[in-house]
Amino acid sequence: MGRGDVSAADAEVLLGLRRDLDVDPDRALDDWVATGLAGARVPPFPAGSVAHGRPATLARALTAALTSVARDRFDVTLSLDGAEVLGRRDRLSADGPTGDRGGEARLLRAADGWWAVNLARPSDVELVPALVEREVGDVWTDVERWASRLPARVVVDRATMLGIPASMLGETPVPDAPWRTSAVPARTRSDSFRVVNLGSLWAAPLAAHLLSGLGAEVVHVESSERPDASRTGSPAFYAELRTGAEVRSIDVTTGAGRAALHDLVSSADVVIEASRPRALEGLGVGPGTIMGDGRARTWLQITGHGPEQPQRVGFGDDAAVAGGVVIIGPDEVPGFYGDAVADPLTGLVGALAAAANHRPDRQTVVRTCLAWTAATARAAGDITG
Repeated sequence: MGRGDVSAADAEVLLGLRRDLDVDPDRALDDWVATGLAGARVPPFPAGSVAHGRPATLARALTAALTSVARDRFDVTLSLDGAEVLGRRDRLSADGPTGDRGGEARLLRAADGWWAVNLARPSDVELVPALVEREVGDVWTDVERWASRLPARVVVDRATMLGIPASMLGETPVPDAPWRTSAVPARTRSDSFRVVNLGSLWAAPLAAHLLSGLGAEVVHVESSERPDASRTGSPAFYAELRTGAEVRSIDVTTGAGRAALHDLVSSADVVIEASRPRALEGLGVGPGTIMGDGRARTWLQITGHGPEQPQRVGFGDDAAVAGGVVIIGPDEVPGFYGDAVADPLTGLVGALAAAANHRPDRQTVVRTCLAWTAATARAAGDITG
């Protein structure tokens, strides 16, 4: 592993944010068409619209950087196309392309702007009466009416307090780099390369899958009580992200299950997690506990909105809106940009950051989030339909 570590200071250069993303509009359009998310639509965006952000171009820069790190640090040749990665779930979906739809997420008007809310889980729908402070008839009609009378900040803060994924359009500033790292010397060296992924859905499993391409042994962990929702939502995609990996289902409600989980996480050289910190600490497998053994290890933490908001929930569609990645139609109404693009972008960021910063003689913590990655894509510029 001859390459030096990748810090926040030089991440912008490595990702090509000064070179690769400062491109002409035709290149950016070609990148988006290559995702397949535009379908047969020509041009790839509705006439008269403006797409804020260049997620496909960022994805291609990320895979170019990961290919470079794979060659220089792991002596592995990768063949990856970031644009293809963004569209992969659509191509494997039995329901066909989602295009620019947001699934269970919607962009709604508040009194002073736009906000996104994601009712992806049954628990989110159950919380709607508490959100709007009244009994509801049609969920979306009542949420829209309630929000239209309030400032977007008030709306999002209340949703966040209840644990409902929500964001204001463009609320996340552009970060210096889409990840942060900290490191200390390890007391015990480790030259193995075992990845234990505790995250579900898309970003965390994708990061683990990409690291398997560098030669890592990968174990995906699921709670037997709450299996990964993508098992049934996107079964072909679920299976692809676990190709060549082990999947362990553990009952974390029992003492024996928690002990097994602790042993497994302790054995990892790279841990990937995408849970709220108190959930892992409650199971005895948070970084404060596991990293205390002094063993060389890289801990990759993926959140919705960063370590300053560790308990805030975020999914790919609403976090993309937080970063400002939307399509503005000719009527000035924003719409979702692709299929939860903040998820695969963050999976790429996480894999790159972990691979570039992992060392067998130190403990490294890498933090990234969906909203930072989306804001980085937004900073790359617009595409006009």
